[in-house]
Amino acid sequence: MIERDELTGAVVAARYRLEGLIRGGADSTSVFSATDTSSGHPVIVRLITLESVAAEADALPPDHAVEAFQRHLLSVAGISHPVLVPPLDWGDTTLRNERFVFIVTERIDDVSLRELLDRGRRLTSSQALVIGIDLCRALHHLHQLGVAHGDVRPANVFVSTDSRARLAGIGIKRGIGGTATMSIEQARYAAPEFSLDVVSTPESDVYALALTLLETVTGEVPFAADSLAVTLANRAGKLLPVSADIGPIAVPIEKAGRPEPGDRSSAIDFGRALTQLAGKLPLPEPIAPLVTEAFRDTITRQLEAVTTEPVAKVSEPPVQVAAPTTADVAVIAPPAERRRYRWLWTIMAVVAIGVSAVLVWQVVDVASYPVPELAGVAEGEARNIISQFGWNIVVTAERSDDVALGSVIRSVPPVGSTVKEGGDLTLVISEGPTLAVVPDVTGLGRDDAVAALEAQGLAVVEEIRDDDSVPLGRVVGWIVTEQPNLPAGSEVLKGTQVAIIVSGGPVLRAVPNLVGRSETDAQAQLAAVQLVGQRNDDVFSIEIEVGLVAAQDPQTNSQLARNGVVAYSLSKGPETVELPTVVGLGLTDAKKRLEEVGLAVGTTSGRTSGKVRSVTQDGVTLKAGELVRKGTTVNLVFP
Repeated sequence: MIERDELTGAVVAARYRLEGLIRGGADSTSVFSATDTSSGHPVIVRLITLESVAAEADALPPDHAVEAFQRHLLSVAGISHPVLVPPLDWGDTTLRNERFVFIVTERIDDVSLRELLDRGRRLTSSQALVIGIDLCRALHHLHQLGVAHGDVRPANVFVSTDSRARLAGIGIKRGIGGTATMSIEQARYAAPEFSLDVVSTPESDVYALALTLLETVTGEVPFAADSLAVTLANRAGKLLPVSADIGPIAVPIEKAGRPEPGDRSSAIDFGRALTQLAGKLPLPEPIAPLVTEAFRDTITRQLEAVTTEPVAKVSEPPVQVAAPTTADVAVIAPPAERRRYRWLWTIMAVVAIGVSAVLVWQVVDVASYPVPELAGVAEGEARNIISQFGWNIVVTAERSDDVALGSVIRSVPPVGSTVKEGGDLTLVISEGPTLAVVPDVTGLGRDDAVAALEAQGLAVVEEIRDDDSVPLGRVVGWIVTEQPNLPAGSEVLKGTQVAIIVSGGPVLRAVPNLVGRSETDAQAQLAAVQLVGQRNDDVFSIEIEVGLVAAQDPQTNSQLARNGVVAYSLSKGPETVELPTVVGLGLTDAKKRLEEVGLAVGTTSGRTSGKVRSVTQDGVTLKAGELVRKGTTVNLVFP
């Protein structure tokens, strides 16, 4: 394995120049300050060994482990939060014949809590509270997206002088199982359940945050030991020894650091508890920056002068030197000798011109080599193939559905072209399959929505849900199943599942029974199920009292959508008619006249061949013009 310092000066992905190793990283990770040569911006580059990535991926083959890790990074790259520092770029690279996965993040100028603690600094309870609230907000945002940070510790927390925090390291840990790839430093902030080979969870993030805040105030991490196993064993079943001396924040820190995950506060509850204490603590003082004396100040510092007695010199007799004498002498060569020298100079000039010409030809006539077929070849192998030609290799990346992740899609210039030694050859490397853009299908018909999603290569599941405001068969809403907060236009891997909610039409209401109720009561019954009552003309009713509902349409238990109309009529009581004049008429004429007004003839008495003498009902003699309930019978009396 190469030494970390040997990588200083290397260029990752033909873009990021490693400038200085940042000490304190895990054994499997090297952290460098670097410069993005394409933009000139300062960045941080983390190099993670391939063995570590494979171990986190349950010992998958290296290529599969790298692909799985990069999919994980893609899932967190779109996370945006003012406290979080997400990855800017990632990939895999080969440096000094060793393969690494690299992750690029912005370089934060603020100081880390680790640096403060290592310098013996401690925070006040007020300063720790402000930082804790920021970190709780960030973790709550991650946990809502179904992502656990997995590496909350002082080295990943950066603070400014106003006590505001930034949380780095997101995406670095991919849900580690147990302690397989955990460093001693990471174990200092690990929850006790990691001893059972669990993966990082929101609860373990909260535990790590509790330890981090406690250390910033006290300078100590409870139960920390010199080994992973002992540290985790010390924490099993034990409450954090949080002293009341640190002030009111002791209570929420203790609850967040309970040994059982189910007993701990969530990130949002932890943050709320800290917020409620803000009024009980003094305003936080600015965090003094870590300032060291500049080199220029050191070398220009005025030093106190020291006075000493002068030492007497011992005089020595001067040395007498004779003055030199000079003479001008002219030497004249014979003519034959002068001609010989002229020929010699001529020959030497011709030789010099020849040598110069050869040298110029060698510079101008640089060797050229044809570009070999590299499509489909892994980047590292392709570099080995062309390393002998002395070309300047430029690497760019794009996505491809046909070429595997990390392999060459094409070269520029293309295959068969010739490139001179020292010339540029661009390798276009596959970043994996092309991404799908999630369309907004809200309001589309079900079939159109499915077609739009499948056209992007997305998997579709659907749910039918009654909706009063969206027409039947149209999409009420949608979510990306694994990342519910992603907006339309986001890029995701093809095959990602999108759930659509399709309207089943309005929610139907059962029509209540209104017959026999007062109008006020009937309207209240309808309003309770979001139906509308409409009063029609009053009707006669024998059974229903006057003023009560006598009829309704539709009938009881019929199904109507919201705001459906139910018509009803109030009772006018029984219908009556005036008794017509039938006295003096024969039986046939009397029957006809009575039936015309809705009355029927009941019994007859006397000689029916004669004329009607009187009309009775229920033993009472009725007179012409008297009101009689329609539909009833009357009796005719003959002489």
